[in-house]
Amino acid sequence: MKWMIVVVFANLSPLGEKEMYIFVNPTFDNPVTCQSDISNPEVIPLLVDKIIQDNGPRPIERVVCLPEKNVNEFINDHKKRKRGTSI
Repeated sequence: MKWMIVVVFANLSPLGEKEMYIFVNPTFDNPVTCQSDISNPEVIPLLVDKIIQDNGPRPIERVVCLPEKNVNEFINDHKKRKRGTSI
């Protein structure tokens, strides 16, 4: 199972939802390696630079490691809600 870094921003989208940034690279083979990476003082600036490059400076609420399967389920569920198929 692959693990991914997910950044949850502190602000809300115009629709009132939490905004997130999902790193598709790198992925990790286990949660321990992922957690080590997101708490490594040498890696944190690289992650922040990538977020700023892609989204501009934004307040971050938290950074978590999630299984790729859960991330994909969340994305698919979010797309369904956007189309109005969920209540």
